[in-house]
Order: sequence, then structure tokens, then C-alpha cells
Amino acid sequence: MDQAFHSKPGILNSKLHILVFAAYAVTLTITVVNHEPWMDEAQAWLLVQDTTPGELFAKYLRYEGSPGLWHLVLLVPAKLDLPYFTLNLIAAAISALGVWVFLSRAPFPLFAKILFPFSYFVFYQYGVVARSYCLISVLLFWVAIQFKTKNERPLQFVLPVCLLAAVSVHTFLLAGGIIAVHLFDLLRDWPRLNVIEKKAHGLALALFAVTSLVIVVILAPPSDHFFGQENNWSLVQFFNVASWAIPASLLLNEAGSFIDIQRVISLAIFLVTIWWLKRRNLMLLYLLPLTLLLALFSVKYRNFWHDGITFLLWVFALWIGFERRPVTPNKTLLDRAVPILVTLVFGVHVFWAFYIVRNDFLHSYSGSREAAEYIKQHGLENQSIFATGWKTAAVQPYFDQNVFYNYNDGAPRRFWDWSMWNRTPLGMGSSVREQMHADRPDLVLIASDHLESPETPIPEGYRLEQVFVGYLFWKTGIFEFNTYWLLRRIDD
Repeated sequence: MDQAFHSKPGILNSKLHILVFAAYAVTLTITVVNHEPWMDEAQAWLLVQDTTPGELFAKYLRYEGSPGLWHLVLLVPAKLDLPYFTLNLIAAAISALGVWVFLSRAPFPLFAKILFPFSYFVFYQYGVVARSYCLISVLLFWVAIQFKTKNERPLQFVLPVCLLAAVSVHTFLLAGGIIAVHLFDLLRDWPRLNVIEKKAHGLALALFAVTSLVIVVILAPPSDHFFGQENNWSLVQFFNVASWAIPASLLLNEAGSFIDIQRVISLAIFLVTIWWLKRRNLMLLYLLPLTLLLALFSVKYRNFWHDGITFLLWVFALWIGFERRPVTPNKTLLDRAVPILVTLVFGVHVFWAFYIVRNDFLHSYSGSREAAEYIKQHGLENQSIFATGWKTAAVQPYFDQNVFYNYNDGAPRRFWDWSMWNRTPLGMGSSVREQMHADRPDLVLIASDHLESPETPIPEGYRLEQVFVGYLFWKTGIFEFNTYWLLRRIDD
């Protein structure tokens, strides 16, 4: 039994590891083929296709909160007009690379290594769902591999940290926390370094400083952002967010039962992790990036899928911890408990992944693909289609041009503009009905966001032609609807 909780890193030569990776790759491919991308997946693809690189980085990325590494990855295939499905293949391939690195190099217990590729965030949320988050695991693991030799090879360590910073504003803070801890270590050892070593460290830190400056310029918040500039600096808010975000990255299933018990157990695992890391002088490496991440969640914004970043940070800290001996050499009960707890968390995540994959096969994750196919099959793209709701952006990648006459004031751009100047309507309120009454479009496509009631109201002069049902699943439940309603004008 004890062998099951010990695994050595190295070249991927274990037949068991190869078998696990093969099973993962096949399962991932089948799930990706079945998956229907939703609005947040479509947005990046549309942005890259419908803007120049200059426009993208100088104007639009600041509305997305993204430094643009993911968009650079998509740049060539999107500009070559490869099929939209290419987006999901790219994300899956990058996620698979992260899993390969984990299986081949991570010093985790054997059972944990077998479970990790099929865990919820790694397999589904950051593998099947094609967003920039697919880059996090492979880059964090690259940083983990270089961490042991960061003093001898600072450039090799800082390079993946810079790339990590360019994934999202969240990973920018993670990267800053990691570099800050590295800087603390460096200042302690600075008197013992020779001139060549000091120059190498100075060059590496300069690279991160320049990268950070560029990212700050790209992410400078625009004054006309749709979500405004509201911030919450309450310390109470911080601890409240932390009490949910940390458990949700471990064992808490928001769609499950006995929520309070799940939170308590998860927080206990969190405290055990901190104590275990403290015995290896690694507590700051985990807590500083985590605090920065939680501060962003508290001050600005957190959504459920961001908890995967917290989860991967936990895995990263454990990776470094498993490679470092504790301050006291004697093996304690804590040292025996942590591998078991890690395997337990991974096992629960595998259950969540199984459940959500099952739901994705039984239902549509988004009704956008079905809506686009219906429009194409019936030749409706040549008629006047009125769109309401930002999730209508998920329909656009299936067409070569903007199919909604009221989208972006009829401009060719198909992505959703997050500025206050975007006059594309939301929901089905009185102002939207008045606009429809004035325009009298042939068709109306309503997205499920910003609806005032579960029942979609049918305006006078229109009839319901088709419903395209979709569910944004979360763990073992439904987070929100990804449904579309198509209305047709009744001719007088």
C-alpha cells in the first residue's frame, strides 16, 4: 500500500503512465468532439479573426482583461480561417501537454498521478472548454521544474514565469507573487553571489520587469468598460471570498449537499497544506500568490471557473513541497497524511469531471451550434436577424460574416464589444421591444442572459419558431442556461 503513495519523476518510461496518458487523450478527444463551445470560448476566436494584431493589443484586450498570450496562440489558425473547431483542438492539445509534463516529471504519489489527468479543472474546465486557462497548468509546471535550479539558471526560471504572467490578469498576480518570493530568497543569498551570477539574476529580473510593464500597458482599464470601475476594498469581503474560493478549489461542490461540512473539511485540508509547506520553508511561496489572487477576487471579480487557478496553485506548491525535504528529517503523521489528502482531493475532482462529461454528452453545453446550424439549413442568414444578449456572440463563429444587422451597428466585427458604446441590446425589456417594433426584423434571436423571467416573452407580431437549449454545467449541477430562442415575424 505504501508504494501507492510514492512516485519518482523522470522520463515518461512507465508503462502505467503511458497507459494513463493514452486513456486521458482518447477520453479528452471524444469529449471535445462532442462539446458545444459557448460565448467565452467564441470571443477570443472572433477577436483574433476580426481585428488586426495592432487593434487587438492596443484597443480590445484591455476590455477582455487578457494580456493576450492566448490570442497569440490562436492568431495563425484564426487568420488562416481554419474551422472554428480548431479552437477546441488547440486548447485540448495544450492541456494534454500539461498532463504529459505532470505524468513525466511531477513528484506526486502514484495514485494521485493516475487521477490528476482526469480531475475536474484539468480535464474539463481547462481542457474541454477552450479558454486561456488551458495554458496555466503547462506553464506552472514548467516553473515548478525550473524552481530547483532558479539560483543557478535564473533566465530559465524567469522565462516561464513571464509567459505565465501573460495568460490572464489572475496569472499575472500569481507570477508576481512567485517572483517576489524568488526576490526574497535572492536578497538573502546576494552577498554570496559572484559578479557573473549577479548579472544573470539582474537580467532575468529585468526581463520580468519589462514583461510586467508591457502587460500593465495592455491591461490599463478603459474608462468606458461595460462593467465600470467599481471596487470592493472591504477586508470582510476578502475573508468571505476566501472562505468560498479556497474550499471550492478543493472539495466544495456548490451544487451538492452539506455545504458547510464540505467547507470545513476543505479549509482543514488547506490548513494542513500550509503547515506541511511551512516545514519545508515553502509557506510564503503558496500564500503570497494565493493572497494576491484572492484580493483580485474580492476587490474586482470572481466566478466559479477561476477556482481552477487556485487549485493549480495548490498543485504547484505541493509539487515544490514533494521535492523538498522538511526542516526536521523525521517523518511525521503530517507527512503521511498529505499524500492521502491530495489523492482524496484528486479523486473527488475526478468524480466531478465524470459527472460533467456525462451531462455534456446528454445535453448541449451551449445551444449556439444548433442555432447556427438551423439558420444555415433554412437559409436564414440572408434575412434580417435581430440579436439580443451577449451570448449571441457564440453563434457568430459559424459564419464568415456578421449575421445580425443590429450587432456592432452593422459593422463586420462579430465579437462582443465590452465598451459602453456597444448598443447591441440585452434581454427583452421594454426598450428592446420598442426597438424590435420600430425595426420589424424578419427574425429575432434571444440569448439567455439578461432575461427578466424564466419564461421568454413573445412580443406582439412574432411567434416562437425554435428553441435551442443549452446548459452551462458546473461540477454536478447547472450554473446557468446557454439557451437561445428564435422568433419569426408574423406577416400582416
